[in-house]
Amino acid sequence: MNDSNIRQLFLIHAAVTLLMIGVIWFVQLVHYPLLANVGNTEFPAYERRHRSFIKWLVAPLMMVEGLTAVLLLMFHPAAVSDWQLWVGLALLCAIWFSTAFVQIPCHDILSKSFDPVVHQRLVSSNWLRTFAWSLRGGLVLSILWSALSNDGSLKQASFKIGDRAPDFSATTQDGERVQLSDFIGKGGLVLFFYPKDGTSICTKEVCAFRDSYEKFADAGVHVIGVSGDTEESHRKFIGDHKLSFPLISDKDGLLRKTFGVPLTMGLIPGRVTYVIDTEGIIRQIFSAQFVSDQHVQRALEAVNRFKKTSSWT
Repeated sequence: MNDSNIRQLFLIHAAVTLLMIGVIWFVQLVHYPLLANVGNTEFPAYERRHRSFIKWLVAPLMMVEGLTAVLLLMFHPAAVSDWQLWVGLALLCAIWFSTAFVQIPCHDILSKSFDPVVHQRLVSSNWLRTFAWSLRGGLVLSILWSALSNDGSLKQASFKIGDRAPDFSATTQDGERVQLSDFIGKGGLVLFFYPKDGTSICTKEVCAFRDSYEKFADAGVHVIGVSGDTEESHRKFIGDHKLSFPLISDKDGLLRKTFGVPLTMGLIPGRVTYVIDTEGIIRQIFSAQFVSDQHVQRALEAVNRFKKTSSWT
């Protein structure tokens, strides 16, 4: 399964689970308690209609949730731990078990005649499903966070550490053409991709590179940022934050594609930092969408680790 399919799988699973959480809390707090007010005479007919209608809503959602939970266990990024998926699947099994052996038998009895004891059992026992689905919701959000903000190297990029970086030719905010060959034998390069000028995390990231710029310069390393914004946007961004390094305008996304920078969940341009030595070899690849300072820290660590080697100086 490719990256795009995995992202879609995550989104479908999260959407269905969160929808079921809304349904189960409504049922628990509103729908089930109000069953007692229907009236003994009308109740059996009401219960049968209720079961007939609600199964077309709940059954497909539960089937999709179960199928996507199994598929995620089979296909998932390395940033997502197996235990998270197994716990989520165990909670789902508990929900299905409760549905089959507690809630459905209660509904079977109530469809014949209203029984206040059975009704109370239905309301009380349904708290198990309510809490289990709520726990699954928290777990799903945790899994999504792990997938989006993993703190390791980019596992599914086109390049890996030790590969030769692809040559490129791009335009900075001032219309100046830069290419990788400009930096070969001249100190190396930190090339960091970020989603968009002016957004909160992106601003923190570029300012962190600005604040550490002298450390890179002392090591003879150049720093360049890349986003899909226009040259005009870049000039304003640089002026607003007094940046000491150029920004490449990658409006067509070609440079991102050249370096294999993916879209996060198929929507947001990725946040990836490459450290390239003076021979054009990639020394570090760091991908983390929702952190800023760590990109600078990892880049500095890579520079300090390799700057004394013959391939760096």
